Amino acid sequence: MILEAALKRFKRFGLAKTTMEEIARDLEISKGSLYYYFPDKDRIYVAVIERIVSQCFAEVSATLESAVSVKEVMEKYLSVKEQILLDYHFLFGIHEWVSDKPSSLMRQVGDLVHQSEIRFLSAWLRKGKDLGEVAAGHDPEKTADLLVHVLFGLWVIWCKWQAAGFELQDSDNIKEFMNRERAVLTIFFQGLR
Repeated sequence: MILEAALKRFKRFGLAKTTMEEIARDLEISKGSLYYYFPDKDRIYVAVIERIVSQCFAEVSATLESAVSVKEVMEKYLSVKEQILLDYHFLFGIHEWVSDKPSSLMRQVGDLVHQSEIRFLSAWLRKGKDLGEVAAGHDPEKTADLLVHVLFGLWVIWCKWQAAGFELQDSDNIKEFMNRERAVLTIFFQGLR
């Protein structure tokens, strides 16, 4: 309930303009009760992101079981990721990634997403090996780590576009970003054959 209330607040007012007191008031509990579960707003924010990321990767990981091709997994991955960006773009600190030194909170969130993506992409690469679509010589964890860094580079470039007036909420812009990810993933997986 706390995470759902916080998410509603973050969506409506943003992280910076949301307070612990407002979240507690929305839940009709005391601020002290809220502090019992979370020591501060940043911890709530990280827990909200963790929940969203976990749900995202649970959904795409289910595809791995029955997938008959690397491309099938890629389409599901991109579809879920696009929906996450459409629904939760306000949570991912666009302007933070434009600065020379993102806050420790953004770095924590970035690491959380990074580790989740590496776990998923490693499993995806192993599935690709099983299907004969990824050459046996590729180490899934090292390759996944490299791919996550490439995709993160796209994210940072996209964030810089945001700062220059490229509207994140615009679904056409999100589709363009996802098309770029699709192109990178296609090139990457074709090279892994």
